[in-house]
Amino acid sequence: MAFFADKFEFVELQVQSGATATRYFFPDLPKLRAKMIHAVESYTAATLSPAPSGNVVAPNTILDNAYIVFYTNGTQDLWRVPYFTLNRTQAGSDPFVRELWKLRPQSITWDKSYIELGQTPTFAANSSFCLGVYYS
Repeated sequence: MAFFADKFEFVELQVQSGATATRYFFPDLPKLRAKMIHAVESYTAATLSPAPSGNVVAPNTILDNAYIVFYTNGTQDLWRVPYFTLNRTQAGSDPFVRELWKLRPQSITWDKSYIELGQTPTFAANSSFCLGVYYS
């Protein structure tokens, strides 16, 4: 079945150089509040550099252990989705999937959703996790 995007929002989660937390919450995203999310994709440094803020995109050494928890419909049912599961651009040696990660249309509470890292990271520079969100 074909997928047609109604609207798109670029989401950038910024992390300061030297940060060592293993959980990074998304900010409140007013344009995505109470919207129906249809699909999400992620970006790597090989596909996007720099991020719109000017930060480097988080390196693969960190993304290899990155998981996204989406708080949807009052629960965390979309729990620890591997970051690379959302990467559909074949670039260099980055892991990727061929299909856009589609959801049954549902609302995501962004300020309760977060990126979790399986290991304590070392951010050598100001970095960003970057996602593309398709919604209506």
